[in-house]
Formats: sequence, structure tokens, C-alpha cells
Amino acid sequence: MLYLDDRLPTHPKILKAGARLGEGGASMALHLFVLGISYARQNMTDGFIPRGFVSSCGVVSKSGLVANVLSARGIGLWRKVRGGYQIHDYHHWNPKASTVKEKRERDRQRKALERAGRNGNLSAMDTPRTRARAFLKTTVPTKSTSTDAPRRLALARGKKPDSEPATFALACVVMSEALELARTVDQDLTISTVGEHFKTLSGQRGLAYDGDLVRRAYDAVLVARARRRA
Repeated sequence: MLYLDDRLPTHPKILKAGARLGEGGASMALHLFVLGISYARQNMTDGFIPRGFVSSCGVVSKSGLVANVLSARGIGLWRKVRGGYQIHDYHHWNPKASTVKEKRERDRQRKALERAGRNGNLSAMDTPRTRARAFLKTTVPTKSTSTDAPRRLALARGKKPDSEPATFALACVVMSEALELARTVDQDLTISTVGEHFKTLSGQRGLAYDGDLVRRAYDAVLVARARRRA
């Protein structure tokens, strides 16, 4: 999506470029300038516009001349560089391509996680989940509870078991997985972000959500990790 300053059509540099170009010049300057921003955003070039795009855009007449005026001294909306032009102060108004790509990847992973959760299949997250479980085996002792059998039986019969309180050990297992998801998907290990993953994972296990237990498990797992790194 392209965002433009609503004052751009009357920007002094656009008007100055138009005066140099003559009749209809301001329109041509504005049009090519916006086309350049659109190209850079769409192709994530960090503000670079190839000379070939300018000469073949087919929308602005005398596009080469207009580009030269946009990059002329005293106007400087563009700057001539090897192979084309660079938009002045592009990153003042537009994000870096690396930032956009990282956000898209985080969104892709988050959506994949959501789809896997809806389908009851978390295999897409096997790698972080496996690391979390392996870590917890060496830090937090766990044991099976007497509720496991009836839960499996209810699931086999197609029934959704009632939510039940989690033991502290089980909460630590879930918390470790939530931390891994927060690190991998969001790159944010604050308790608010981790808590959202914890709530989702708890719901998938049929466990009741307990805010106090979340904070205790969060602190315990972080302390255990710190000791393991020491």
C-alpha cells in the first residue's frame, strides 16, 4: 500500500520542477515521482529506480527529461546513481526492504501456527516444540497425571473434555513451548506475548488458564534457562 503526503501536489520542489519543464510540467513531475515511489515499494528496492523503468514506463511523456529535472541541483527529489536514480529521503517515509521481509515472514509463521492450531495439527512447529520439550526434560521434572486416560478417551470419542487446572510441572512444559513460539514467531519474549501463546497451547490441551500460574511458570522457566546457560 502506498502512502503519500496530501501536500505533495503543491510541494515547492514539485512546482519548481514543473516550472523548469514548462506547460503541464508540474503534472508530469508529480506523476513520475509517484510512479517511482510505487515502483520502489512494490519491488522493495529501498528507493532505487532503474533507468530502464523510467525510459519504458510509458505513462509520462518525456520521462527521461522529467527524471533529469527531478534529480537536478536545487530540486533533488531524486539523486542520480549508477544504473538509475535514488529517491531522496526514501526511508524517512518508507520502511526498509529488510524490515518488510522480516514482518512478512513473522506474519507467515503466525498464520501457519494459527492454521495448524485450528486443524489440530501442530507438526509445522515441531522444531521449536521439540527443542522446548528436550529442554524441559533436563530442567523441570514432569509426571503423568491420572486425568490423562479419561482425556484421551474423551478425545477418541469425539468429545471435548472439560478444562481442568494444570499442575505446575505441566504449566512449565507449556510455558517452555510458548517461549519458543514467541521467540520464533514474534521475536518478543515479554510475558504479554508469551502469555498469549500459553493461552492458545493450554486451550489445545483442555487446560484452564490461570494468570498466577502463568507468571510462576514464566519466572521458573526463565530462571532454569539462565542456570543452564551459566
